[in-house]
Amino acid sequence: MKPPAPPADGLGTRLARSAWRSMRGAIDAQRSTALEHAHHGAVWLAVKVAKLEHAKLVARIGARVVPELDMHSARILFEELRPVGTCLSRSLAIASRLPGAEVAFGFDPARAPNFRPHAWVVVAGEALVAADACPTTLTTVRIAA
Repeated sequence: MKPPAPPADGLGTRLARSAWRSMRGAIDAQRSTALEHAHHGAVWLAVKVAKLEHAKLVARIGARVVPELDMHSARILFEELRPVGTCLSRSLAIASRLPGAEVAFGFDPARAPNFRPHAWVVVAGEALVAADACPTTLTTVRIAA
């Protein structure tokens, strides 16, 4: 979707130019969000149909198309992706774009009869979202090349 050209000098007023800049910023934001969700969707599909190594590769390749994340934007994206996909697909998609991030795998021993493995993002030994981490970490995997 290509944004319209700015108003011509003869017709352009401050208000019109300001509206054009706002609209262009909104279009760029929508494009970015669509790319982030497409990246996560590709990773989710790879998690469902392939081995972890292939899903990591899809995450790394997709990360070349979408911008790198900082800690704040990674937390925001985590909350946006929470209702979709799986913990593993979300973690792979975010960790592939966050420098120094790893995906941790673990479980909650308090729920031992109902063993449910879980994946979450770890940066410098700390969970990206503390409430998302499990008390027992089995291993961590670096996603970035």
